Amino acid sequence: MAKKRKKNKMPYYIASAMAVLAAASVGLMFYSGGLHPQKSSTNVPVSETQQLVSEDASGFVQKRTAMDYPLMKTDLPDVYVSADPYGMFTFYDYANGAFTPCTDVKEKEITVSCSHQDIPTKLYYMQRDGSVTGYGLFLTTLYEDDVRLYEYALFRLVDMPSGYGSGDAMLLVDFDHSEFPYTDKAYSEVFSFDIGSGKATRLTSNNGRTVDNFGRLRTDWAQMNNALLELGAGKYYLSGRNYQLDSSTADILYNADTSNEKPKWIASGLWENWMHTENGVMYYAKETESGFDLYSMNASGTETNIGSYADGVDSYLFSGDYMLEKNTFALKRISTDENKDTLLSAYNELAVLTPTAFSVSPDGNKLIILCDGETQSAILYNLSDKTYKLVQEKGLFTTGCDQLEWLSDGQCMTIAETETGYETLLWKF
Repeated sequence: MAKKRKKNKMPYYIASAMAVLAAASVGLMFYSGGLHPQKSSTNVPVSETQQLVSEDASGFVQKRTAMDYPLMKTDLPDVYVSADPYGMFTFYDYANGAFTPCTDVKEKEITVSCSHQDIPTKLYYMQRDGSVTGYGLFLTTLYEDDVRLYEYALFRLVDMPSGYGSGDAMLLVDFDHSEFPYTDKAYSEVFSFDIGSGKATRLTSNNGRTVDNFGRLRTDWAQMNNALLELGAGKYYLSGRNYQLDSSTADILYNADTSNEKPKWIASGLWENWMHTENGVMYYAKETESGFDLYSMNASGTETNIGSYADGVDSYLFSGDYMLEKNTFALKRISTDENKDTLLSAYNELAVLTPTAFSVSPDGNKLIILCDGETQSAILYNLSDKTYKLVQEKGLFTTGCDQLEWLSDGQCMTIAETETGYETLLWKF
């Protein structure tokens, strides 16, 4: 079942959204959530960067970039990908504030079968250091093939996790166009993929699937998401088969492959807005009558309750390996059960703010918190020396901005959907 997005959301994809920096040396073209090509891809306007806040003594810089289409983070280090409305994916290397087009991109025409419909796409992919990343797009406006039931499909090519098969790669397919610009989505179809021949072989069985209200085999039967990909072991899938189509809970299903062995439900009733894998252990939450519980699951499928909380799950924000309590700004690293005292609740100017999104840098030293409202606020906090910078301004960022990604030079990027396209912000500590 597809991940549910809290309102306000900025419907997206993936995957992962990034932005054009002021120093970028190339004009990027991006993919519109509207999915209706209106002009030649060669005429997509280059977005301009507007400097909103100049660098001050604290070293904080904010830059705003307006874009027509989002830019996504790939599975390769410092490689990003954009797509124009005609389904052409363009890869870029990021270094020192600039995006440079990659020269080692390959293309392959492929066709996969979903709900007995043959869906074509052109797959754009790269192979580096033994890893692969790739994307393809199907729209009924792009192909003359007679494809029923589906108007949109996003294809993603990733390394084959060790526990799922011996194919060259795993091919994932998603059918929810509103999820396009988000990195952390659930994919409805899972295939083993032979890169040389372009042959896709289904990894999951249709035996447990029913028909949805579109006449398709339900897309929430055995899904793959980033947490399961990172776990890599066993044959685990995310499933919502026992729930209504609009449910916000899901199960972890084991062995939903094409054998005759009956699948097992390893964990049930997961709160679907957050899953994370850290050092071979997966973490997730389950709502209870009085609040919620946190759980861990190791690669062998052993589930452990690691904490109970009396407050409702909506009292917290989750981002990767961290959870932030909205009222107190208390920060916890979930995998280590480590409480990081931010001391932010002691400042009167912050007491009236309610966080709506946050992220901790990969090195664990920086914390950014966004607070939406009539006047938007950004808190840039140094977890090492417990100092912070507060920036407040009407229109500081677009309402619904909830994607934050860290670039390799320690800068944080956010992206949000606007009425005319997308907006990205660069936050430099």
